[in-house]
Amino acid sequence: MFERLRSVFTRGATSAADRSIATATQLSQWAKGQGWSFAFQGEPAQFHLGGVAVGQPWRMESGAPARDYIHGTELRARADLRVAPEVALMVISRSLKEELEGRVYGAITDTMQTAVDDSLPQEMRWLAIYEELRWPELPTSFSRLFAVVGDRTDDAQRWVNAAVVSHLLMERVPAERVQAPLLLMLGDGKVALRMQTTARHLPDLQYATALLTTAAAVAAQNLPLCGDSQPDTLPPG
Repeated sequence: MFERLRSVFTRGATSAADRSIATATQLSQWAKGQGWSFAFQGEPAQFHLGGVAVGQPWRMESGAPARDYIHGTELRARADLRVAPEVALMVISRSLKEELEGRVYGAITDTMQTAVDDSLPQEMRWLAIYEELRWPELPTSFSRLFAVVGDRTDDAQRWVNAAVVSHLLMERVPAERVQAPLLLMLGDGKVALRMQTTARHLPDLQYATALLTTAAAVAAQNLPLCGDSQPDTLPPG
């Protein structure tokens, strides 16, 4: 009897997961319905989409991971803004922060370096340079899952506001997806997102695009702007 029950629950979970994986046609129709561009790049898991947020272009790619701490499929995105380039802030999943801090410490001690190596990925350099920022308004539920790293708490408070926190804490199913690696960075006048996903997983795409566009809109509204900003490519691999 228990085996039959287990089989029923397993089939239900599998069916729900299968429904979350979109076909090529469904992805194209979804993007078109949002007014975004969309194109596959040779394989079903490799595609890009793009749109406009606060009058500036953004682009998202799905494909093979460019970081070894991401497994399966990676979503990479960047939104061009006119935010002052000196603003440097990062929201990082806490489990990933702990993993990368260990790597940074190991890289420095193994080579007896006294400075951060420019060959390290930007997120690792920032973890070595900047402190975690905290303020009373951050919910405990957020701080348990994410950390905010950067150079100025006042900028962080203006960017990681209630809207951004709410989007970061949006329910992701199954629950273990909450622990998957995620980076949201603001630097050089641009917002960049990097996160682990499953190929063509529509709920993750909805989560990522909502987070990226919200973070871009909040940054453009609440942070100092520069005179001009030029479009850039996606985050480097």
